[in-house]
Amino acid sequence: MRKRYFFIPLISIIVISGVLVWACKHPFGEGLSIINIGKKVDYSIEEGGPGYKGEIGKDVTNKIIRPDKVEVFPIKSGNDHYRIPTLIQLTNGDLLAFADKRIGSIGDVPKSPIETVYKKSTNNGKTWSQEKRISPPSTSKYLSYGDGAYCVDRKTGNIICLVIGDQGFMQSTPNNPIRTRLIIGRNNGSTWDDPIDITDKIYGVNCKDPVRKNWHGVFAASGNGVQLRNGRMLFVLNVRESADTFARNYVMYSDDGGGTWNVSKNAPQSSSGGDEAKIVELNDGTLLMAIRPKDIYQRRLAKSTDNGETWGPAEHRKDLPSSASNGDIIYYTSTLNGFDKDRIITMFDSRPWKVGGGSPPGDPVLYWSYDEGKTWKGRKMHSGNAGYSSLAILKDGSIGILAEIGGSWNGPIYFMRVNMKYLTSNADKGPFYTNQTATNNNSKVK
Repeated sequence: MRKRYFFIPLISIIVISGVLVWACKHPFGEGLSIINIGKKVDYSIEEGGPGYKGEIGKDVTNKIIRPDKVEVFPIKSGNDHYRIPTLIQLTNGDLLAFADKRIGSIGDVPKSPIETVYKKSTNNGKTWSQEKRISPPSTSKYLSYGDGAYCVDRKTGNIICLVIGDQGFMQSTPNNPIRTRLIIGRNNGSTWDDPIDITDKIYGVNCKDPVRKNWHGVFAASGNGVQLRNGRMLFVLNVRESADTFARNYVMYSDDGGGTWNVSKNAPQSSSGGDEAKIVELNDGTLLMAIRPKDIYQRRLAKSTDNGETWGPAEHRKDLPSSASNGDIIYYTSTLNGFDKDRIITMFDSRPWKVGGGSPPGDPVLYWSYDEGKTWKGRKMHSGNAGYSSLAILKDGSIGILAEIGGSWNGPIYFMRVNMKYLTSNADKGPFYTNQTATNNNSKVK
């Protein structure tokens, strides 16, 4: 009889636990997923290399495209200020231009209530739609949605957006952290899910990781994240591990379209610490991180050979003079995809700027590399004050730029479009699609 009464509650526990697991509410740990991704997809290795996959159009390769400025967001409209540009191309070829709408002042969190807004272009940036908001209204500077970081999931078409708010980065503590919220865009950006707070998955007193629960502040670098050929999506984190102001660059990543998130095991070592940074995947699967400088005004580059789990040292690059300003790096064309050259492009302010004095950030330069970051050449896109910038490859193969131009970190935010013919004064007449068979036989990505 004792055995019978023992097995009845045991069976009940097993059944209840099974139901909870099925509902993604495991009673003994974190759930399987925190969001509804939608259709299930196979995150397997893609053929070919990183970067642009489509065929370059003749209208791009046969003429020089000069960077004529089209205003997308004003510096100020009424009581609203606009900052923090990000440009993405959707899977249907449309462009979305995002920005912070900062209400009452241009200051960072928590100096003003911040909402995230966007405009859409269906004609390669010639014209833009009316402004739309993806975040809830911000009625308080302590409930904001700003400094957006974005990644388009090529498998589902979903737009993964991370925004921060409520607390300042330097004032953040494990008990009162700056918050990170996840917003999913669907149907080519026509619908947006309600924000989900994922702060506890990353760090803070409620985080289950014994190390990260003691971190003091974390935010994802605004602008573009990256999706690898194996489907993994990565964003670079700026992390204050303790109460001091020394920050490092860890990486957060998702292997299931944003449902669950993990953090890298280390950060690139540098005497200058970390700051906003971006990642690009190379042909062999190595990841290259480009980091905003702090004291030595040169871009810093670091590498990972295990999909971002661990990182080597960050090295200053004399051939990439850089202001302490945020900017993108993206893989443009890969020979593994049948193009004539490997091309990586990056853009950031080149004029040195430092806290407490000196020249304001400016003179943004677009650099390109034909050897996966070993050497660089560049061309100035604007002479004078500037701020953050973002890059995207358009559906016709040209390069799209969204940048704060004209003021030091305040815009307005302009769209520009160029190609390699312009950048190289006609020396690089491509890209050309050579119809070679795409292969990833040399890739180390797993």
